[in-house]
Amino acid sequence: MHATHTVDDVLSSLGALREGLGDAEISERHAKYGFNELPEKKRSLFLLFLRQFNSILVYILFAALALSILLPVFENDPASLGFAGASGALVFSDFLDAIAIGAILILNACLGFFQERKAENAIASLKALSEPNVRVKRGGKVKIIPSRELVPGDILLLEEGDKISADGRVMFSRGAKVNEASLTGESLPEIKKTDPLEGDPILADQNNMVFRGTVVTAGRMEVCVTAIGLETELGKVAKLVSSVEHPPTPLEKSMSALGRWLGIVVVVFCSLIFAIGFLRGLELSEMMLAAASLAVSAVPEGLPAIVTVCLAIGVQRMIARRALTRELSAIETLGSVTVICTDKTGTITENRMDVEDIEADDEDLILQIAASCNNALSLEVGDPTEVGLLKKAQEKGIERLKIIEEDVPFSSETKYMMTTHERSGQRIQFIKGAPEVIAEMCDLSDDEKEDVLEENEEMAEKALRVLGFAWKQSSEEKPHFVGLIGLMDPPRDGVKDAIKVAKKAGIRTVMITGDHALTAKAIAKKVGLESDVILGKDLPAMSDEELMKCVEERAIFARVSPAQKVRILTGLQNSGEIVAMGGDGVNDAPALKKAHVGFAMGKQGTDVARETAEMILTDDHYSSVVNAVEEGRTIYDNIRKFVVFLLRANFDELMVVFGAILIGVPLPYLPIHILLINLVTDSLPAMALAVEKPEKNVMKRSPRKPGEHILHGEVFFIALAAVIATVAAFQVFFHGLRVSDGNVDLARTLVVTTSILFELTLVFTCRSKLSLLKIGLFSNRYLLGAVGIAFALLLTFLYSPLNTFLHLMPLRIDQWVLPVVWSFGALLFFEGLKVMRWRKG
Repeated sequence: MHATHTVDDVLSSLGALREGLGDAEISERHAKYGFNELPEKKRSLFLLFLRQFNSILVYILFAALALSILLPVFENDPASLGFAGASGALVFSDFLDAIAIGAILILNACLGFFQERKAENAIASLKALSEPNVRVKRGGKVKIIPSRELVPGDILLLEEGDKISADGRVMFSRGAKVNEASLTGESLPEIKKTDPLEGDPILADQNNMVFRGTVVTAGRMEVCVTAIGLETELGKVAKLVSSVEHPPTPLEKSMSALGRWLGIVVVVFCSLIFAIGFLRGLELSEMMLAAASLAVSAVPEGLPAIVTVCLAIGVQRMIARRALTRELSAIETLGSVTVICTDKTGTITENRMDVEDIEADDEDLILQIAASCNNALSLEVGDPTEVGLLKKAQEKGIERLKIIEEDVPFSSETKYMMTTHERSGQRIQFIKGAPEVIAEMCDLSDDEKEDVLEENEEMAEKALRVLGFAWKQSSEEKPHFVGLIGLMDPPRDGVKDAIKVAKKAGIRTVMITGDHALTAKAIAKKVGLESDVILGKDLPAMSDEELMKCVEERAIFARVSPAQKVRILTGLQNSGEIVAMGGDGVNDAPALKKAHVGFAMGKQGTDVARETAEMILTDDHYSSVVNAVEEGRTIYDNIRKFVVFLLRANFDELMVVFGAILIGVPLPYLPIHILLINLVTDSLPAMALAVEKPEKNVMKRSPRKPGEHILHGEVFFIALAAVIATVAAFQVFFHGLRVSDGNVDLARTLVVTTSILFELTLVFTCRSKLSLLKIGLFSNRYLLGAVGIAFALLLTFLYSPLNTFLHLMPLRIDQWVLPVVWSFGALLFFEGLKVMRWRKG
């Protein structure tokens, strides 16, 4: 570890010189170590498109597509396949089923691809496009080079405002401070020294090292580069990120389980059909027709596309609520979250220093000293503490005096700084620094010094960074003590309220930070988190079982490393929690990937954090996460509504086809009819359910159980709807055969009409568990429009020349009676069940 060795030892081990490396050595080291850059992770557009097909439901649709292509071949040219009796040449209409299924598959893939690609492009716009230049000493001369050309052994020259591009050992420091919050989580800049350290210091305590990705906030340094690229601490975090696996989302689990279930249904029923057909001596083409009909009827073809559309709608809603989502599933997953883990600095807090407390008899004088004995260039550039002091003085309208001379620059050895100014025509010296040092310098009695130190301790216990202030007129006199100022990185506005809302929604908030325990606990208290603090140094001694218990009981973890953050998240996930993790720093990236949903800050967040997270908060506001949870719950509710609707609507088709095969009557549906029904009812009406307004209690109920199936509590009603629809289909089918002297096309037309009307009325009862009397028939205008368009399509199919290709017939007015009675009767029946349940409840 370079931090525990002297500067000369480090230079010797790296073969470096204080005047810098020569050109020949630079070339050799480029060949040996490569360039100072992190490999950029790029997703193949082709693989991104193919990923849209990675779903069991889609696999089943591919199987149905294959059957729909093979079936016309069997029917029209069975001789070529070893069967007798060709029925004619293949025509375009024979492949309408296959074309419809294929179009649905392509549409779904395109929707998902373009939405995820759009999110990636938006995130890319947040990233800086150019690599900075750096100043180095090479061959005794100072040169400016691109940071990617740095090699181990280079002498890097740093000053206030520079972003550090490599890890290095500090050789010389003059008042240098580095903001390492993005890497360590500490809110205060680290004062840099040159002396070697003892023992095995953690990253946050290595005050004689600098690290890639951090920023110099004050002073200047000379640094010997010790690591570049993936060998830097930032690079190690990047490697850790690549080794962490992202867990499957609850929606992915639910849809996979549903897909497996539907797959089993298809296989079982198709196998039964072939067994029955074989026993009855049916032709293979007839069995293939029945199997294709079953496959198409069992799978809601529009389900994958509608899920994608529903999630895409959620993405657009979240953009309006200042959250950018790069993974469609992240929105729904947030609705399942049971624990929100978050970094402190920059997420819960503002990542700045504000004056919280002033203890002084003359507030104007102490603020003038604070603003004048101050090296901050502006409210945007400078050490965060000095910027905070300057800001407070400007808010109070206090004049800032120009520095004539910096008598004593601040250093870790002196622990104070002194500057000379001119006020009212006379010179005056202002002093600021550690309270105990300032008090000892001043003309205070022992009792007064003790009072100052007690006040300092009281302010420090509130996790304030405390500074003492004094002044003197001449160099001969002792300074006059003025008072103390305490500063803190303040919580963001609205965080406390957001945590309350999350708590009401049954979601725990856990703070995981690399900062000190006292600071973490004080901030946690301000935002409403009450808990003991667990330190990172205590985690290695805990077994996995002990850690799981600990994470269930504690809400504050401090001084933790990136790897420990991942272990804490793993403990929560092993306890069955669905975890969201927020952060802005490089040190947060592995945990962001490990979480079910990672969210990063869009303004102050690092590139590594933004590229790792599924969601970017464009306003850096914690409350946006809670808004996303609300949106996620609504999205899941709506997905659940149309999944239930599609299964209620589709299983009657399955039962009708299977029943017809079982009793040996003509199929009431042809495959094209099933696709036609699904096209009319499973598209726009189902999609309209995706824009249902949030339930009134959406953020007052507990998160759903992680293992809860998407059809939980709905199986009985799905089966009941299927039974009613099946009875209705057979009744109108046999009625049609009877009144038309066996005209199968008329009977099938009646069945198709009844099925479509049944589903167009059923969609209204799927809107909510509350009755339409409660939520209002007209509260979803999109659904009314979708049903109107679907009904118009039905009329078009029946009364236009298309009916010939679709094997349908136009119906007389009196022939509409049975379909209308069955459809609206079923609606009244299900709404009546809701009213009865509501009155009992």
